[in-house]
Amino acid sequence: MSTTPRVYSGGHTAVRPASGRPAPGFSMSERKAAARLFSSSVVAWLDLALLTFSLAVTAVACYPTSIDRSNLGTFLGLRISLRNLGLLVACLMAWRLVLWASGVYRAVSFRHLASRIFLASLLCTPVASLALMARSTGGGIVRPTALFYILTITSLYACRGIATLFAGYIHSYTRQVRTALIIGSGSLAQKLVQGLPGHPEWDYRLLGYVDSEPQPFADDHMPMTYLGGMDTLHDLLMSQPVDEVFIALPLKSQYEEIQRAIDLCEAAGVQSQYLSNIFTTSVTKNLHRDEDRIVLRMVHHDSRRFLKRAFDFTASLLGILLISPILLAVAIAIKLSSKGPVIFKQTRYGLNKRPFSMYKFRSMVVDAEKLQAQLEHLNETSGPVFKIKSDPRVTRIGAFIRKTSIDELPQLFNVLRGEMSLVGPRPLPTRDVNRFSELSLMRRFSVKPGMTGLWQVSGRSNLDFDGWIALDLRYIDTWTLMLDLRILALTVPAVVKGRGAS
Repeated sequence: MSTTPRVYSGGHTAVRPASGRPAPGFSMSERKAAARLFSSSVVAWLDLALLTFSLAVTAVACYPTSIDRSNLGTFLGLRISLRNLGLLVACLMAWRLVLWASGVYRAVSFRHLASRIFLASLLCTPVASLALMARSTGGGIVRPTALFYILTITSLYACRGIATLFAGYIHSYTRQVRTALIIGSGSLAQKLVQGLPGHPEWDYRLLGYVDSEPQPFADDHMPMTYLGGMDTLHDLLMSQPVDEVFIALPLKSQYEEIQRAIDLCEAAGVQSQYLSNIFTTSVTKNLHRDEDRIVLRMVHHDSRRFLKRAFDFTASLLGILLISPILLAVAIAIKLSSKGPVIFKQTRYGLNKRPFSMYKFRSMVVDAEKLQAQLEHLNETSGPVFKIKSDPRVTRIGAFIRKTSIDELPQLFNVLRGEMSLVGPRPLPTRDVNRFSELSLMRRFSVKPGMTGLWQVSGRSNLDFDGWIALDLRYIDTWTLMLDLRILALTVPAVVKGRGAS
């Protein structure tokens, strides 16, 4: 399929069909998404449920019973005998083995999958026939066997068809955007660029490539932006919102460059990948791999992150509903006490250094940010951050809501929108981040910022900048759901005691 680059804001490039219309059939990403879905445990359990349903329908339709099947309530009220339950358990175990041995969950193409389902249905049918003969009180077996086979193969094909439609028309539009940087420009990098549009999970936007010895991209349809040599990687990770770095350098001749790139990514907390197919073979039949790449993640990446997001969403929504009278009262007090908007919006850096608008109740005069330049000499905190205890810009109402941290409550809306979490490193203003000089400080942006964190419950503003950063990194490295709950529990007494504010 012919492809041309499409440039988005910020110079990001993504590959799309050249015609601008959906390509016939399914794209590579859609086929890969369907293949991942076919091999998932959810589909495996669904297969067993479909086989069980086929067996139940066959038993009810083909064998006489004294139960009135027209009476749904009586039928559903039947007790399952231990004998029938034992037969069902035996069938499930046999079917699971047959499905696995038939290769249904290891199919490499739709055509291969169709033949595997045909074979699996054929082999599952004798198991059902034996179970039906073991429980029947008479009647033939040919009709029940044929009916079970038809129901099974039809339902399994239908299941895969629905999964394919889901992957093709829903999953492909829900892929999250991810900004990537490529190290290298040779044949490995070119092959990598061609494969990225087909990724089943991420919709990659490419910043460009870094290479000390750049080579022209052979594919005219995929031009890449040259960002500089390897010595520019440090500055790019400091200044650009990079989600992932792909390392596509030859291992033999560029080992030191690869190690250097991995070290820089680790220091910045940026996920990196390098190609795993560094050796070639013509005999090997199977290779366990993940898209031919080894992924180096710098943060915890498992199902707990979904639980964290679900908790953030639920807790922030309930919190907004419960404290809405307080929010309204504070908004009225701010409006009546001083001129200016009720909500103060400030650009801060979030996950992977992406800017977003953070909400707070306005606690200072309207032109507070402009006046800050005149107060820089009063800064009482070491490092790039700015903080003074008796800030002349704070209003009378502002002093109270800052002391009680009420000014932070509108950030519940940031949590609800997914820009922040309830617990995490505090989001920093662009003024502070622009003064960072060490790449290791960027690692605090490898997780979502939070309304509260370790340093708020471990001394809050009494900590110096180095201690603050150390606690942020400690939180990232040792994160657990229980740690989040512990920090939330400790935040309440810390706020009540008024041990500073962020």
